[in-house]
Amino acid sequence: MCGIAGLYTPGREVSLAATLPMLDALAHRGPDGQGQFLDQDLVLLHARLSIIDLQQGQQPLYSQSGEQVLVANGEIYNHVELRASLSAQGNRFSTHSDCEVILPLAERDPTGFAAQLKGMFALALFDKTDRSLTLVRDRFGIKPLYYMEVPGGIAFASETKALLPLLPSIAGIEASAVGRFLQINFASGEQTAFKSIRRLPPGGRLRIDANGQITLSQWWSLADELARQPVFSGQLPEAVACFDQLLNRALTEHLRADVPVGLFLSGGVDSSILATQLARLPAQSGTPKAWSLGFDSQSVQDEATAAAEMAKTCGIELDVIRVNPITLFDHLVYAIWATDELMGDFAALPTLLLAEAASVSHKVVLTGEGGDEVFAGYGRYRMPRLQRWLYALRSPGTGGFRTRGRFDKALPAAWLKSHWRRQMQQDWRQPFQQSWQEAAALEDLQKQQYTDMQTWLADDLLTKADRMLMVQGVEGRVPFLDHELVLFGLSLPASLKIQGRIGKQVPRAWLQQQSGVNSMGRKRGFSVPVVDWVQSLDRTQLALALTQSAALQEILEPAALRASLKQPGPLDKSLVEPLAALLQFAIWSKLFIESPGQVPPRRVEPLSWLLS
Repeated sequence: MCGIAGLYTPGREVSLAATLPMLDALAHRGPDGQGQFLDQDLVLLHARLSIIDLQQGQQPLYSQSGEQVLVANGEIYNHVELRASLSAQGNRFSTHSDCEVILPLAERDPTGFAAQLKGMFALALFDKTDRSLTLVRDRFGIKPLYYMEVPGGIAFASETKALLPLLPSIAGIEASAVGRFLQINFASGEQTAFKSIRRLPPGGRLRIDANGQITLSQWWSLADELARQPVFSGQLPEAVACFDQLLNRALTEHLRADVPVGLFLSGGVDSSILATQLARLPAQSGTPKAWSLGFDSQSVQDEATAAAEMAKTCGIELDVIRVNPITLFDHLVYAIWATDELMGDFAALPTLLLAEAASVSHKVVLTGEGGDEVFAGYGRYRMPRLQRWLYALRSPGTGGFRTRGRFDKALPAAWLKSHWRRQMQQDWRQPFQQSWQEAAALEDLQKQQYTDMQTWLADDLLTKADRMLMVQGVEGRVPFLDHELVLFGLSLPASLKIQGRIGKQVPRAWLQQQSGVNSMGRKRGFSVPVVDWVQSLDRTQLALALTQSAALQEILEPAALRASLKQPGPLDKSLVEPLAALLQFAIWSKLFIESPGQVPPRRVEPLSWLLS
């Protein structure tokens, strides 16, 4: 796990010194070393978090011929098998790095090599023979990769903050991305909030040739794979047996590391499955360790008790991080800086604290992202057919993700200037509708799962996990997104996904069989008391912070906002999410638009910081 960046301007000489600020911006992703490659019009940069081949796995990596140069972020889980096969064919390796196997594969099959990789990865491969640069992102977008066109070429990086030093001006904000964030908490799609910066999509490939010609394509498509995948034809016992086999293989591969691998344990179904399977596998050096989070308040739902019970059942050492539910939000400014994307998932806060605790002893943890999407765990999947039909009428093509944006109701909508109000009422649906159309050949439940994987999972959950862990120098691995396990889960018939109002039928049955744990009613993930926090804020200060924000002055009708905040009594709950979104956007804009380059304190009260 690492950070990568680079600049390629064919025929125009580039300066290494001019690109080093990009590497500095990624230092937290790679505290164990840095590497550079300079070749006239090309710079490749790498910040290393050493996990496999601790001594010799530095990057860039070079092919046996010397004609291919690689920087990569992520893990290739089937590198052992690939190395054995490639060695038998006469290939020689200079390191034991998992990523080195990419080079002979790419020399043999420049356009199709990624299909042989199992793992999470974002990579840049330079071919000296034709002076082309290829960027590739993994199947599900587990690892991030951003790019932007520059005069005569292209720049890329693992985080948007590493591209900002190359922007002549940061004034170009993309209104559609901002509107999507305000409406649904994240800016889904290829466009980021910076007009010049785009995401390479999951399964995406970008190639720039020696003439500066850029070609975008998909090397892998989940929709196409699912259209070819036959529906699982067995009954529940056969499905559980297949799940067991695939999970065992996936987790065995995900445990490959030269450092200890831990676990984030919430006590929910997904992390409980990982804990149970971890206990079944051959022991690592010492007792496996897990981390969970609990609140010092009776009023907030606490997952620590369920996590402790699961850890005891599995023989796992558990470290519970205790936090105050209000002062938890003192980490918000730093979390937004670490994310650098417009992504307002407050679950980032407990994830950040868990990663901080884990970083004391571990560089790698397992997490449960993907389990709900792959095995139909969300409540909207379990809605009766009539209710799903009504949702589809109210919000066509969104897969039931939301029927309304946060600013669609009359009162929060009145806080917005009229042109923002008009744009935001429809534009947020576009990425969902696009994904829904891509999945046209699938049945309805699969369409919902596919749409969530392409939007919510890729642009919120995986972004949150990557940034919160990497800012602490910790790699997160997501076994439920092993692509063979994903295709199995999505190919299950609806009857093996949902029974009555209970989803995740196969994983729940497996957990019951292996550990005796009844998973019904188990909560997912780490909850965050956002409503209590927003209600606790000083409303005068909140109004001042929002109306003084330079970016929000382009969006808000300040008088309408102030009037709402002057109303006596508790805030209406329908206003809490819109206020939280505006506050997050004000923080983001101060960090990246008004005062770019500053790193905020790790802990600071958000309103005080905004008003300072």
